[in-house]
Amino acid sequence: MHNLRATVISCPLPRPLCPSRLVVLAMPPKGGNAKKESGRAKKAENEVKKKEAAAATKEKKVAEEWSKGAKDSKSAEEKAAKKAAEAARKAENARLLAEEEAGLASAKKAAPKATSKGKAKPPPPKPAGPGALAAGGGLASVPEPPAASPDSGIKEPDIVESFAATGIDDALDLLDVVNAKTDKASVGQQAAGIEKHPERRFKAAFEAYQERELPGLKEEELLYKMFQKSPDNPFNQTLVSYDATKDEKVEALAKRKQELQDRLREAD
Repeated sequence: MHNLRATVISCPLPRPLCPSRLVVLAMPPKGGNAKKESGRAKKAENEVKKKEAAAATKEKKVAEEWSKGAKDSKSAEEKAAKKAAEAARKAENARLLAEEEAGLASAKKAAPKATSKGKAKPPPPKPAGPGALAAGGGLASVPEPPAASPDSGIKEPDIVESFAATGIDDALDLLDVVNAKTDKASVGQQAAGIEKHPERRFKAAFEAYQERELPGLKEEELLYKMFQKSPDNPFNQTLVSYDATKDEKVEALAKRKQELQDRLREAD
């Protein structure tokens, strides 16, 4: 606080007409208050910094909350999109299954029988043979098989599929294919039985495969070891290096002849 000095100025007029006025004049501060003023200024500066830091912290917190809300909203949208895609996939599978069942049902349905009213009597057969020409028959008298048409009610012969199975596994699979039920409940049950967790059977399947194939592999390994020592192995026969001299080749030839003689001598 600055030092204040009060000064009273009197007026020569009567008191009601000119009341005394009190004039307050500010006096300059005396020596020794500069340190206090510096402390006050520093304190005010610190207060401003604290307020700014608090405002920045609050703003950062609000931004983080907004960011978290945006992430949660995005995650919820992704989950909803996945659920919608899964529902669409299931609906498509159900539609395809229904179409397949409808096609199987229509294939099994018998052809409609022709009514007696709309059925036309077939023409009497013309005679054939030596007297066919005289009776008005001839070659035209030989009846041709009726052609299939939608109006005649004659159904084209169904194409019979044929299968072949070799081995017990193929025969069992063929029985499953031929005897498989096509009603909705059976198809759904078969579809539900498809493997979902192959990792659960991997170890047992590998052990069974190893037990079945390992003996053959051991035989192959033993056969390979025997071949390494066999005289039929080119590496066990007389060899010369690619840069062998003439004398080395002659010496190798003599060695080979000696080996043949020894082998034949032992055979005798």
